[in-house]
Amino acid sequence: MKKEIGLLVTVLAIGALAGCDTKNNTDKSESTHSSTHTSTTISSESSSSSSEAASSSAAQTSSKTVTQAGTLDQLSAAFPQDRLPSEVALTEQKTLNAATDEGTDQLSILYYQLNDQRELNDPSLNNETPIASYKNAAYENEDQAAEAVHANLDEGGQAVDLGHNITGHMQGAAGSSYLSWQEGNWNLTVRAVNQENQDPVPVAKKIVAYLEEAMLPAPGIGQITIDMGKSDYTANSVSWQDGKITYTLQHQDPLSALKMAVSMNQ
Repeated sequence: MKKEIGLLVTVLAIGALAGCDTKNNTDKSESTHSSTHTSTTISSESSSSSSEAASSSAAQTSSKTVTQAGTLDQLSAAFPQDRLPSEVALTEQKTLNAATDEGTDQLSILYYQLNDQRELNDPSLNNETPIASYKNAAYENEDQAAEAVHANLDEGGQAVDLGHNITGHMQGAAGSSYLSWQEGNWNLTVRAVNQENQDPVPVAKKIVAYLEEAMLPAPGIGQITIDMGKSDYTANSVSWQDGKITYTLQHQDPLSALKMAVSMNQ
């Protein structure tokens, strides 16, 4: 009888130990599962965060691309029948903005370089300073259009070699020096202010060299005027006649004014 009682106690003890092991294993399993679930959640959240960051970066890149071409695209869409510049030179890291004024027979555009992109004709542009302008005007006949260009060529004065087989003529008047020359149907003049010790020759040579590589629109008659005495957007002007229509481009930088005109020939 004692043997049977002893055997029963032994069996119960073994069962109790087995139960404890099973519970411990279950707890470990649940702990492992919980840890795995937590790890998976963190990994998922991290992946989601990375995805959102990538999407944000892509959106910023896309926005920057749209910003650079936005104004020119808006102008082309607003005035599909008009011949417009496809390039307006800006300072690096600036954005092109524009304001327009449309009449019965003419279109005027003022261009601005700003730190931010604004809507076409945004009222706030009235408080900004333009860097360039565009204007076209239609006339009743070609003679009126040609007269409106105000082309002027004066071959008097001292001859100046401008390179590329082009000779200019320089003379002084009212405290200024005027250097003029002709290329095809284009008349070109650079004005320098004597009091400021300005020399028109280097500027004229740069223009001649540039026009050896670039092609301006073919005009009925054209006039390019570079005024070294000015610093605003009206300082440099390119005007020409095309049939009954005249075009006038202005930019605060001489070569940039020419590049605007060249872009209209592409």
